[in-house]
Formats: sequence, C-alpha cells, structure tokens
Amino acid sequence: MIHPPPPQSTPIAMAATPPAPPAHGGRNGSSPAPPSTESFAKFFESWISEQSRDLAELRAAASADPATPEADLRRLVGRVLGHYEHYYRTKAAAAADDVLRMFSPSWISTTENLYLWCGGWRPTAAFHLLYTKSGMQLEHQLPNFLNGGSLEGDLGDLGAGQLQAADQLQRRTITREREIEDAAASAQEALATARMVELAGGGGMDAEAMEREMQAKADGMKRVLQMADALRLETMRGVVALLRPAQAVHFLLAAAELHLAVHDFGRRKDGRAGDAAALPPPQP
Repeated sequence: MIHPPPPQSTPIAMAATPPAPPAHGGRNGSSPAPPSTESFAKFFESWISEQSRDLAELRAAASADPATPEADLRRLVGRVLGHYEHYYRTKAAAAADDVLRMFSPSWISTTENLYLWCGGWRPTAAFHLLYTKSGMQLEHQLPNFLNGGSLEGDLGDLGAGQLQAADQLQRRTITREREIEDAAASAQEALATARMVELAGGGGMDAEAMEREMQAKADGMKRVLQMADALRLETMRGVVALLRPAQAVHFLLAAAELHLAVHDFGRRKDGRAGDAAALPPPQP
C-alpha cells in the first residue's frame, strides 16, 4: 500500500476530553435516580436519532472545502466523541440498576445481538474499520496520485507513523480484550460453585438464598461490562487521537454509517419476521 509522508498537521489529542453534559438534579439539588433499563431503551432511541444528526454533520464536513479550518473540525470531532461518552455514562447508570438486560438488550435487533461482545461492539473492530476505509479511500485516489496528483486528507492519506501507532494501539487493545474475556469466563464459571449446586439440589429451593447468590454472579458480569465499555470508549478515543482532524471526521463518519446501517437492517429484518409470524397458518 502506498502512503506518502503525512502533512504537518496536529492530530486530535486524547487529553481533550469533551465536557460532560449538564446533570439535571432532582428536588432540592439531589441527584436523580439512575435510569432503569426501560428508560435506557428510550434513551437508546434518542441516541440513535442523535447519531443520525451527527452523521449528517460529519458527511457535510467530509465533503466540505479542504481549506475548512481545523478548529471547526476539532469542535465537531470533540462533540461527536462527547456523545459517545454520554452514551456510556448513561449505560453504566442503567447497568447499575439491571445489568442482566445489558447482555440481552431488547432495544437492538437480533442481527446486532449476533455480534455482541461483552455487551457491545468488540473494540478491535475499530481498527478493522480504520484499515478497511483507508484502503478503500486510497484505492479511489490512487489513479490521480500515480498521475502526479496529491492525496486528499482522508483516511487514504494515512502515513507510516500513523499506521505504526495504530498497530501498537491494536496490540494493546487485543491484550485488554483477552483480559476481559478471562474475567467474563471466570464470572460465568462461578455459576457452578458448591453453594449454587447445594441450592439447586435436594428437591427444594431457598428463593432468598438463590437471589443473593445470583446477585453476586450478576455483580461479576457488571464488572465485565464496565471493563468492556471503558475499553470501547478508550479505543475510539485512541484511534481518533492518532488521526488528523479531517481524517478523524472520515473515521467517525464510517463508524456512524456502519452502526446505523446495521441497526436499520436488523430492525427491518425483525419487522419482516414479526409480520410473517403474525400471518395466519396456510389452510390445508
């Protein structure tokens, strides 16, 4: 793959954490109760709408004049990352109320459920997206580049230093994924402890004791979800940090397009399956 030296431009800094959305206190300044999984389902739908609005802005920025000030692109990138951060904070609050639903969420399609990893997308998928989009954009620009033209400032213009940084980040992310998978395996294997076997046997069941034991198992999976969501956000930020502002726009655009396309496809597929199930059986 041909990659010219990257232009001298400042990448997005990971330290530039966008401000948290304003908190809305309860009466007398008290903190609101954590969202339930039912309210999180409603939040998810509003977040999908928000991501659709982000998608429109990212598309506009990606097709804008190349001379668009970097400061404008940085603000857009920071705002989009802030929306991801808000999503994971809200998700963590809902998981504190009921972590079980986070591993079998009703607010996403069965297609999306098929690709869940520890309650969400696999972090290393971000690198596959980066490399795939980079290759596609470079291939599109290659004829012009070989004829003496210059590459545009999108992901087809990744430099050697950026690719090396992405490779190092990917390796660290793979290691963290394995640690989380080990933690998930330990939490799942804990279902077969001596205490659980004792409660399950004997022809009767101590409901209160079973509830306590199952809550302890759920707490283990809650820690797994916290680790996985932290790595998801950290990976998104890490990839953006090694990109120039215009490249970060193209990466976030590709991520939003992929997520929304799979979500829409899955919803439509589930809708067709539901319609077919509702039809009366054929007459003999």
